[in-house]
Amino acid sequence: MKLFNNFYNMKVGIVDLTKLSFETISLDKKIAAEKIGGAAVNEDLFKQYKDDVPLVIGVGPLTGSFAPASCLAVATFLSPRFGGNLCHIPLMLRTGPDMKFSGIDFLVIKGIASSPKILHVDKGFVRILSAEHLIRVDIPECLRILKKEMAHSRSILLTGPAADNGVQIASVSTGFNGSLDKVGLAFSMASKNLKGIVFNGTDGLSFIEDNLKHNETIEKRLFAEEGHKNEGFLSMLDKIGIEENLRGVIKKAKCRNMACYHCPSPCMSSVRFKWYDPRKNARVEDNILLSDHMGFLALAKKKGKDIFPLSESCHRFGLDPVAVADRLPESLSLLESLNAIEEISVTPEMPEIRPELHQSEEIYNLFGGGLPPILPDELRKKRIGISMILGVCPIFLLRFPQISELDLLEFLTNNEPDLEFLEKEIQSILGE
Repeated sequence: MKLFNNFYNMKVGIVDLTKLSFETISLDKKIAAEKIGGAAVNEDLFKQYKDDVPLVIGVGPLTGSFAPASCLAVATFLSPRFGGNLCHIPLMLRTGPDMKFSGIDFLVIKGIASSPKILHVDKGFVRILSAEHLIRVDIPECLRILKKEMAHSRSILLTGPAADNGVQIASVSTGFNGSLDKVGLAFSMASKNLKGIVFNGTDGLSFIEDNLKHNETIEKRLFAEEGHKNEGFLSMLDKIGIEENLRGVIKKAKCRNMACYHCPSPCMSSVRFKWYDPRKNARVEDNILLSDHMGFLALAKKKGKDIFPLSESCHRFGLDPVAVADRLPESLSLLESLNAIEEISVTPEMPEIRPELHQSEEIYNLFGGGLPPILPDELRKKRIGISMILGVCPIFLLRFPQISELDLLEFLTNNEPDLEFLEKEIQSILGE
């Protein structure tokens, strides 16, 4: 379909970890036309290779484009934490654009390696490299090693010691920034002996000429509305509902608002904080990116002012903060809590998932549980679904429901018949 010529490389990478092989095939134009992109194409590819129980990572047509918050890649896999059901996990920051700009739109990873591997994606090719030296090494040290070995790496998806140890509540990390993986993507990667994926997104795609102007029009409309606050991470917490004392914990820290790729309204904050480390018997200063709103709230409600070092510890070992909070008794001291998190990272035990952690079982299972419940379930499901197909950040679309489906599709085409076709295809994919 010519509609997507400017928005895809039209390439699918097939990695066989068992055979340690890689090949590139063309993205089927019929699939692209019917499924459009992202999670919908992922699911089609998953079905094609289902006998190999693959992990599929893909982008949408708008990923890396001039559309607002066009950061998204989506991982599709069978969730070990939800009875083997198929789940789609949003991967944000620069993961999607760097994947697309590395020359591959969809990556099908099948088989199981005989020893730990890491994938290096660059210029439409995937190298399968040894990762034995990274096993049970904490995530910051892993990143230091990888950046030394791969000087031009842009985005890195990485599992931590928790996944290495077979912990099912392990969570994949985008760099040292955590992720919204709450259904076992990291555990699934580890079960394939896949330590991580490095994307060298050095190229780009040429987009439609009026896309930049269309984006400016949308942004002006957003910021002209009354009541719009841009407080980074706090903006989202206020929408979810946060107690004033927890709000104060963030306000006291040194925060710098951060955004994903091409996002006009940050929902993250980089926080520099000072704290007394009882293990070092010294006062230290650390930095953490707050991007997991549900994880922050779950830990903060349990541990209050200790939230920053505890979040940093979850990131370090590659653990889901929501599941960790579920395990930590409120009575534990900071030292006891830090020791408990380290113990969790080496204990391969599956905790019970409490139903009160999410409002909708279907939405939680399908989209991984990390997305905040700030809209009614049906509207929320639709907005997330659109984002996961087109490649736009789901949190951005949840925050701004006034951005319509048509607003986004007009980045792809101004042709009325094409727009009608795309709207019908999305409705069909979402079961409307």
